[in-house]
Amino acid sequence: MRIIAIANQKGGCGKTTTAINLSACLAKRDRRVLLIDMDPQGHSTLGYNLKTGEIGLSIYHVLREGLLLDDIILNTEIQNVMLAPANVVLSTIEQDIAYFSEKESRLHNAIGKLSKNFDYIIIDCPPNLGLLSINALRAAGEVIIPLDSSFFSLHGLSKLLETIEVLRRYTGHKTETFILPTMYDRRSRFAKEVLEEVKNHFKGIIFSTPVRQCSKLRESASFGFPICEYAPNSIGHWDYAGVADEVLMQEEPALYEKPVAVMESSINMSFQKVESPGYTDNGFIFLYRDPKAAEVKIAGDFNNWVPDKNVSSYREKDGTWKKVIKIPPGAYQYKFCIDGDWKEDPSNPNIVSNRFGSYNSLVVID
Repeated sequence: MRIIAIANQKGGCGKTTTAINLSACLAKRDRRVLLIDMDPQGHSTLGYNLKTGEIGLSIYHVLREGLLLDDIILNTEIQNVMLAPANVVLSTIEQDIAYFSEKESRLHNAIGKLSKNFDYIIIDCPPNLGLLSINALRAAGEVIIPLDSSFFSLHGLSKLLETIEVLRRYTGHKTETFILPTMYDRRSRFAKEVLEEVKNHFKGIIFSTPVRQCSKLRESASFGFPICEYAPNSIGHWDYAGVADEVLMQEEPALYEKPVAVMESSINMSFQKVESPGYTDNGFIFLYRDPKAAEVKIAGDFNNWVPDKNVSSYREKDGTWKKVIKIPPGAYQYKFCIDGDWKEDPSNPNIVSNRFGSYNSLVVID
């Protein structure tokens, strides 16, 4: 069982959005997920269409009174996702357990007594570094830090990393730390500069799938549904599906050829010279040439329209992007995503109309 805390003391960075949608996307991939809401605002609880004012038992009663997690867990409308809810009562927890022994380990101990089986526990932390966040970090084996493109995010990142290091020294508990770029605008030079600054100074792991700005993500939260249910054809869903796939790749890296969540570019600059699309020993290869593109992804029937899922990526010095995927013979519709813009394959004259009023490229593999 993997326990992942979603933490950042800076508000408005997509922390709760990540907790809600990563949980749902993992569940869609047949993983049993428990989402623990450790934020007194109860936004993860609201994000699964549960009214915080109508909740009886909550995570507060686990931390304060020692109830079992099994006693407070609620079902959600998403199969394979269960929720340990929170509401405003949780805001008094620091005063209520201030003199408890091992108060920093209350959540860790509660998870140890959990009888239900889960593949993942996702913990949504509050936007501060108080006792609730310390409990979450103590319980987690991994921390995902959502990072939006702002100066204050960089400052907050350093403070959070300091806290994680202090916790390690104090308790001996080690956590693996990941950074997830959120609210990312590829058209913004400043956003790219912030990401490069993080890559240059952060000695950890950065997800290769940034979560782009998407109005559907805000809408889905207001309706109490994760993005995979509310808008499955939105870039918000594609991005969080990509994040979930990267998390799963860490489970079984041997099943995937493409490098995952690395500091440097995940694009291999050396690959056998191929002048046209077709089969190679590594799989079927798609080509797209754009020397100015910062990122090129491919999605189609062959990977359930999840950009770059199960795809190995290579970039030549002349700006030719090569996408290699092992697929059986058949007919496949697909598109390239160029810096966030969807385009047909300019080298393939075969196109078919889609239900969105535009066109997809069509390849037939014998």
